[in-house]
Amino acid sequence: MNKKVLAACLAVIVVSPLRAEDKKPVDTSKLPPSASKKIDFAKEIKPIFDKSCVDCHGPEKQKGKYRLDTREAALKGGKSKEAAIVPGHSDQSPLIHYVARLVEDMEMPPEGKKEPLTKEQVALLRAWIDQGAQWQ
Repeated sequence: MNKKVLAACLAVIVVSPLRAEDKKPVDTSKLPPSASKKIDFAKEIKPIFDKSCVDCHGPEKQKGKYRLDTREAALKGGKSKEAAIVPGHSDQSPLIHYVARLVEDMEMPPEGKKEPLTKEQVALLRAWIDQGAQWQ
């Protein structure tokens, strides 16, 4: 194998986030771009979580052992034991992969439960994570 081909293969492996469950690369080129403004958690992110996520990932119910009602729990992740939110790196955050519907069988919210997040909502979540995923 020539050096250019090897370098290209390694670049794909290094920059492609992987699902913990099966190590398939996630095509992050399909993500909407991150919003380009300062994000206010209470006004912009919490309402998304409350409307679309907390019914299944909150204090009363934790599908996949994942909670989105506290920062500590949200960062920790669920049964996969993989961090769901990687502050500063939305493209590496499984939460973004799921709400952007990039991972088959892990689309959040699930089909028929709630409306999928809009590209604008995913962009806000991306910006919030890229800005450090502050919870206030």
